[in-house]
Amino acid sequence: MYDIRQFKPSFYLLLLLGIAGFAIAFQSVGIWVLGWGAVALNAWMVRTGRYAPMPRLVANVITIAALLYVIREGLSGGTTIVMVIGEFLVLLQVVKLYEVRGNRDYGQLLVLGLLMMVAASINTASMLFGVLLLVYLFLSLYCCLLFHLKIEADAAKAAVAVPQDKVSDAMLRQDQRYLTRSMRRLTMIVSCVAIVFGVLVFLFFPRGSGAGFLGQFQIRPNQSMVGFSDQVDFQQVAKIQQNTEVVAYVHLSHNGKTVEGTETLLWRGVTLDRYNGMKWTRTPADDAPRTIDRDQAASLRAPGPTTEEWVQDVTLQPGGTNVLFAMAGPARLTPSRPLRLRFSEEDGALQTVDPLIEPLTYQVVSRNDLGPLPAASAQELADQLDQPSEVVIGWLNDRSWTFGAAPYDPAAIESIKAWAHERKGVQFSVAHAIDPKIGEFARRPDVSGADAQGPLVPRRGAEGIAGPLDGQIAANIEQYLRTHFKYTLDLTDTRRIEGRDPIVAFLYDFQRGHCQYFAGAMTLMCQSVGMEARMVVGFRTSPDEYNGLGKYYVVRQSAAHAWVEVRTPQGWRTFDPTSDIDADNARKPGLWQKFKHVIDFLEFTYANKVIAYDTQDQENLIQAAENKMLNMVIRRRGMTGANAWKPTLGFWVGFWKVSSTLLGGIVWLMVLVMVAAFGAFFFEKWTLRRRARRMGMASLPREEQIRLARQLGFYDDLTLLLARHRMTRPAHLTPREFGESLKFLPTDAYQTVLRLTQLFYRVRFGRAELSVAQRRRLETVIARLDASLKQ
Repeated sequence: MYDIRQFKPSFYLLLLLGIAGFAIAFQSVGIWVLGWGAVALNAWMVRTGRYAPMPRLVANVITIAALLYVIREGLSGGTTIVMVIGEFLVLLQVVKLYEVRGNRDYGQLLVLGLLMMVAASINTASMLFGVLLLVYLFLSLYCCLLFHLKIEADAAKAAVAVPQDKVSDAMLRQDQRYLTRSMRRLTMIVSCVAIVFGVLVFLFFPRGSGAGFLGQFQIRPNQSMVGFSDQVDFQQVAKIQQNTEVVAYVHLSHNGKTVEGTETLLWRGVTLDRYNGMKWTRTPADDAPRTIDRDQAASLRAPGPTTEEWVQDVTLQPGGTNVLFAMAGPARLTPSRPLRLRFSEEDGALQTVDPLIEPLTYQVVSRNDLGPLPAASAQELADQLDQPSEVVIGWLNDRSWTFGAAPYDPAAIESIKAWAHERKGVQFSVAHAIDPKIGEFARRPDVSGADAQGPLVPRRGAEGIAGPLDGQIAANIEQYLRTHFKYTLDLTDTRRIEGRDPIVAFLYDFQRGHCQYFAGAMTLMCQSVGMEARMVVGFRTSPDEYNGLGKYYVVRQSAAHAWVEVRTPQGWRTFDPTSDIDADNARKPGLWQKFKHVIDFLEFTYANKVIAYDTQDQENLIQAAENKMLNMVIRRRGMTGANAWKPTLGFWVGFWKVSSTLLGGIVWLMVLVMVAAFGAFFFEKWTLRRRARRMGMASLPREEQIRLARQLGFYDDLTLLLARHRMTRPAHLTPREFGESLKFLPTDAYQTVLRLTQLFYRVRFGRAELSVAQRRRLETVIARLDASLKQ
């Protein structure tokens, strides 16, 4: 018999693809190296004859150790349940690979690989993983067919027991010549049919409300890497690794014209204005969440004084946060699906109430301007003070202490500030503890600035009110940090600051750090001198991340950034004190960058057209197809009249709808046929196992039970027939003894029972095989016996 030599190479390749897919989905280089190294070593040992199965005791100990390891990893909080299960499957697969003793072990490895790819599919929607998964499915089908053929070939060799030197060389050459081609042809036929059915199901049965159900088990971004986080703290001082994972794709237009990568853009996330010596937080807001329907533009705030309109079409990937990113001054939001939104009027922050577990597409229209005090709040304040609104706005922005000629005392000013803060008309500096050393550093003339009249800080006026010097002071602090401090992600040698305020240590000691240190230091310095300032966390996208193929910006986790906003008499102004961040922005995209843009464009198209496909996209697809068909009919018939083509239009619309219904019905019918086929298959297995138990073969292996139950079905039918005629075989009699005890039957019937009993022994113990035609003839013989006994 021919040895299926193609199985092991395809089997090892399948293992390598499965481990690579899991490593890509979870971004685990360690798992990749461990898995590939173990598979390569095993393949080498098998090929050179050095392989020996691992003792079961050793395998069990390693498996238990691996289980305890992944449980510890899961309880540590660094990973999620899907990754824990996936890591255990990888380790279990490696252990099982070194324990292989027979076909059963190969089957278990195939199942473990499939489960591992399912775990990886839950965690990622990457196009690279999608391509690898497609290749894996083709190869797994081919490998499973070879595995089935290997099992049958091994069984045939064991049954025939022909020595290898007795097998015909011509037969072996015949098998070697046609086996590979026939198996590949069968794989391609089955794969093509599966692809056609898969595409039909994808088009006509898009994802429903249950989509993303398993997204809650996705791994969350590793906070030790560069990436966005709505919580900023300095408790972990270490070397931060770069993370190039894509966060969003943004198509941007300015006043109706596409922005084609001509400038650096800031995508605001959240603002933080409170610092407790280690961690930044946001002033609590009581903004009531609102629900926005799909394709319904929601007005966020009244139009500002400018006519600038920046339209951002954002495709946001889930990243462990519920923050929606946008440019400054968002005015309208249109989501791709209904969502509950919380919008802060004070700082323009957008956040969803529910966590994002699947990609979200939304459109934001912004002014790219934070703007002064809203007019409505200014009017309310003016009404209470009995003053014109423009005077009140001037007082708030220019720190004027008088309305007309009437002075106001400090107590009145404090009450007005409290009133305005309560109604969110204006946000004054938040009172919280700031280390005095930060204030001392900020008040230095070389830091905050000085002119001919002396240092600027002592002359800025009352605390919490924007003064005319605030913009200049903030610009001086920004320039000082940019020129005297160094940007770095490596802070591994600064652990000596433990127990101290990290911002103080940043200013006085190591004078280097990442953007959060720069932004945090400037925010505290501005607040310490009485200015209203806040830190903004979001993304900073440079022109080299603009993709010319898709006309969009690519926002990556590595572009996460923090900057500062300070309130001045002209409104809120943006300052970026981080040094050396513009060093790489002027370079032209090279060949590698262009190649990355092509890959990004394919990823973006895959995410939008495949991953995000839902019922609305299905309706749009049907509508587009209808329009194209109608336009084609109109062009071919050359009709231009208003009523000339109406019958044809109705015909084609009805035809398309009927076709869609028929296709949907065909798909449902195919699904029902598949369910019925699976049901019939398992029912047959259940019936055969019951028959094996009746014939006393329950102790045999399951495959042997199924084979003998199918081969010896005629004898089971014979015993049931005799039982109906009150001739039941006692448990102490063998089949032969029971047959010989029926001498009282008519001669023909008695001889038939004896012949069937002898055939039973030849099949049961002589390894004889009955063909399908022979089994059908035996059914006819038993039917005749039944008829003769009824006479």
